[in-house]
Amino acid sequence: MPHSKWKLAVDAYEGSGGFSNGGYIDKYPRETDEKYKERQKVAYYHNMFRQKVARYVGYLFRERPTRTTSSKLVKLIFDDADKRGNAIDVFMASFAAQAKVRGSMLLLVDAPKELPQTLAEQIKNRDIPYFVPIEPERITKYKLDAFGRFEFVEFRDTIDESTIGEEQKREVRRYYDTVGWRVYEGDEIIEHGEHGLGVCPVLQFSETGTFPSIGEFTQIGDLAKRHYNLKSELDEILRSQTFSLLAINASAAKDVAIDIGTDNAIMYGKDMNPPQFIAPPEAPAKIYQAEIEAIEAAIDKIAYDIDTGKSKESGIALQIKFQGLNGSLSNFAMRLQDLEARAFDVVCRFLRIPNDVTVRYPTEFNIVDVQNEIAVLEGIKSLGYTLPAYEKAKLERIVKTDLGGLSEEEMSKISGEIEDGVKQVL
Repeated sequence: MPHSKWKLAVDAYEGSGGFSNGGYIDKYPRETDEKYKERQKVAYYHNMFRQKVARYVGYLFRERPTRTTSSKLVKLIFDDADKRGNAIDVFMASFAAQAKVRGSMLLLVDAPKELPQTLAEQIKNRDIPYFVPIEPERITKYKLDAFGRFEFVEFRDTIDESTIGEEQKREVRRYYDTVGWRVYEGDEIIEHGEHGLGVCPVLQFSETGTFPSIGEFTQIGDLAKRHYNLKSELDEILRSQTFSLLAINASAAKDVAIDIGTDNAIMYGKDMNPPQFIAPPEAPAKIYQAEIEAIEAAIDKIAYDIDTGKSKESGIALQIKFQGLNGSLSNFAMRLQDLEARAFDVVCRFLRIPNDVTVRYPTEFNIVDVQNEIAVLEGIKSLGYTLPAYEKAKLERIVKTDLGGLSEEEMSKISGEIEDGVKQVL
């Protein structure tokens, strides 16, 4: 289990752990403990990871997934997936962010210990299955079958029994297999039961398709740590070496009272060399700044963050990057779709109803450089050819990318307007 990679990535994403207290600041070989502690205290973490993940997930859910079912109970889960009031889109967007950071996540489909006998009672009391995200670093043991499904899995959890004015939490381990479940406190089983599903209700998600694994964004954790240290080291240079030094002729220094300030001056004789300030070299700071910018560029590249306004790359190079982003989004969306399909299969097993749930995630994203697309369109038109179908398709692509999240009704209306506009031009 790649626990260390997951932890570093999660800390970098959340700005927690060693990024919040200087724990990830590396000590110089000859740095004193006092100096090191001081540098840890003033270290500042610039969190780029969170915004990269938010941007990626924003692309994923720009166009909402569609879900259908004839079950009133399953529709309740669409409206509240985790019994915390979060609709399924909100829940899955949060789950996707955590999965993108790690490359792996678990989803537990849980249910009340006893479900009411009638549909009316279930709807009234909302006694229905619900989803619980489980971080993979909490796993203590597991076994997968030949198809990559859990035969059993055990993970750490906390039971919060705190009251007002008194915090009381118990560390436990939860175990699930294809037959039932158990809760351990130490070596003692404090709760147990059978779910009768025939499958393990804990499902694995993996960005690569292999569990456990790390994802394409997980390596940002290592780069974030390096960036954190470089910023600290540059800050040390700026704090200790930036200020110019006053230089005075050594033979005359004994005759000059050194008292520098804004309200006094240094007197020197006509035979003395005038005092002067000597500035430290700027090369070390420039080297650090260049390395910091290189790390930031590497993070941007991994996260498909393309600033076309500043980029000096060719149109072909940018197109390849956009294709990489679109491919990554498509792969991730298909794996989320598969996870939801498996989750609702477990839900229907809990409810003992036929599974007629359909889940469809958008898998064609067509994220493009809008300005470049407009330039290409203008270039084609300047050739003098009449291509109404091409112009209509190109304009629709530009509008869909620019606005994002359009409903089918809205896009249909805009498509009609585009078609009318193209006809008028012709």
